[in-house]
Amino acid sequence: MLLMANNKEQEQEQEQEQACVYFLPVYAPGHLISMLEVAKGLLQCNSTSSNSLSIHILLAQPDNPDKSSLISSHLQALQAQNLPIHLHPLPFVEPPRQFDSIEDFVTSHIRLYLPHIKAALSASPSPVSGLVVDMFASDVISVANELNIPFYIYFSSTATFLSLILHLSSPQGKRDPIDFSEVEEEICIPGLTPIPSKSMPAPLLDMKSGSYKCFMYHARRYIEAKGILVNSNIHIETNAVEALAQGVTDQLAPGTKFPDTYPVGPVISFGKSNMQGHECLQWLDTQPAKSVLFLCFGSLGAFDMSQVRQIAIGLEQSGHRFLWVLRMPTTEFLRGPVDASLEFLPEGFIERTKERGFVWPSWAPQIDILSHQAIGGFVTHCGWNSILESLWFGVPMIPWPLYAEQHLNAFMLVNEMHVAVKLEADRKNKGFVSAVDLEQAIKLLMDPGSEERSRIRVQVEEMMSACRKAVQRGGVSFVHLQKLAGELGKV
Repeated sequence: MLLMANNKEQEQEQEQEQACVYFLPVYAPGHLISMLEVAKGLLQCNSTSSNSLSIHILLAQPDNPDKSSLISSHLQALQAQNLPIHLHPLPFVEPPRQFDSIEDFVTSHIRLYLPHIKAALSASPSPVSGLVVDMFASDVISVANELNIPFYIYFSSTATFLSLILHLSSPQGKRDPIDFSEVEEEICIPGLTPIPSKSMPAPLLDMKSGSYKCFMYHARRYIEAKGILVNSNIHIETNAVEALAQGVTDQLAPGTKFPDTYPVGPVISFGKSNMQGHECLQWLDTQPAKSVLFLCFGSLGAFDMSQVRQIAIGLEQSGHRFLWVLRMPTTEFLRGPVDASLEFLPEGFIERTKERGFVWPSWAPQIDILSHQAIGGFVTHCGWNSILESLWFGVPMIPWPLYAEQHLNAFMLVNEMHVAVKLEADRKNKGFVSAVDLEQAIKLLMDPGSEERSRIRVQVEEMMSACRKAVQRGGVSFVHLQKLAGELGKV
């Protein structure tokens, strides 16, 4: 009994010596899972006993059941690793009923959690050395300031998008307002490559929209943070990361210090795969190396019947092997695509392409597929997580942006990173892509004799190497994360 008591006292003393770092993600797979990986990375960097960290995750409740299963499996896997990461579910808060956009919905929902967040931080068993919150949770800085807790933003998107909104929200950006939906010329932002107006992020096209106002609000609040973590590095986005390091612009209000920036990407969640028996992977096992084009459009990407038919025709006419994850849209707010019916495909398509194509009408294990030796190209919606996964495995891309900042990402892939073939999409017609344009892009990327294919493959392999070196011990991203771990480890 005395030994057990002594052990308990030692555990309590050890916990009191640890610096508590709290994370607040939003309950969306692309945001929450990425933030969990950052938390794990901090622990890996923080290897000395003098700078011991204890990670605490504040979990808001899901606003719809579709998000629960995927996130729950990640949380269970995290707990099974026995890391000093503690989960703190927050009380349920009724989601807002009035909002102007999806960004406003998420922002307003987090705002309703502020009293519970304050209560959880106040009840911490040890001093809180830092609070890291999602890019849509900047309002929590008021709680951090009240409790005298260092405040950090985790920006799960690109350094380019971050630089863009920081500039637009700055005094100079507000002096020269631009409604990007009404201009044709390139947009010149200090430190960034000139951006065609048609490649501007969807939420920023209309200055009067709720999305635009929401991003400007968050960007102004980011300046109040002690630091900003961004899921990128200088090899992926050279210009933007350098611009952030220099403070983006010099138009900040007098006396304002630009937050320290920590490019810590690529942040990718690999986990332990139990998908070896998945039908998609079994089919890929029978295909030649680098021969298959993979089409997948993220957790929210889906098309109407007319576009589905154009994709099918383009794939068939291209003559190349393909694995197509086909989902169908739903009208329910905040609910992702649903399993598709293959009846919407052109008559006889499945039979005619069965020797070289596979259509999967449900969720598919994207990382396992991208890592498969049979994959030679990726038609992607240009979500940042998907792009980073593709770069990690050295898979060249055909960008098909749908929403959010994805049009900007597509521009970067083709014009800055040079790891993708351009795909012509009619943005004024909901991003419609014709079968002819899709076929042309596929042949440029997949035809063995294509010069474009050869050039892009060299570039994407260099990017793959740079991404992997960046997160290894001593790499540029590892060093930034290690620096942050040292700061947060000081009790």
